[in-house]
Amino acid sequence: MATRSPRRRGSVKVLVPLLGAAMITLSRHPLLSASTPPPKYTLRVCQKCAGDRGYSPLPTLQKTGQGAAAAGWPAPEVELGQCTGNCDLGVTVRLVKGEYAIPVVVDGMTELEEESKAFLEVNCDGDAERAFGLCSRMIMEASGAGDDEDEVAAEELPA
Repeated sequence: MATRSPRRRGSVKVLVPLLGAAMITLSRHPLLSASTPPPKYTLRVCQKCAGDRGYSPLPTLQKTGQGAAAAGWPAPEVELGQCTGNCDLGVTVRLVKGEYAIPVVVDGMTELEEESKAFLEVNCDGDAERAFGLCSRMIMEASGAGDDEDEVAAEELPA
């Protein structure tokens, strides 16, 4: 019968606690944790465009955001932001996500808006509300919150 060397048993005794510590550390990692909160979304109004064009969608976006939040819809934060480089196309509004403010392409954007990763020609309240509505819907779909409503609506339809 073969016997194990004491050296091997000792390494196993050290390895098991290290693996346990690694698993605990990984389970707490923000990118790997199941309890990670959804990313923060922010609508940024180009500060330069809003100052130069005579129209700022900021008040309309803030008012719409308050109404959406009161109704239970996702409402991104709204703030003035840096220039998006599209000032020649009117006032721009960009949706950004997360700590690093990564620009987000939203369903319903025009082809040029998708390329710019910003809503372009936001020159009136209707344009601002369009941008906000598309962003709010995208955030809801990304969070999976709209799935239950779709199922309920499908159940209510007559056959």
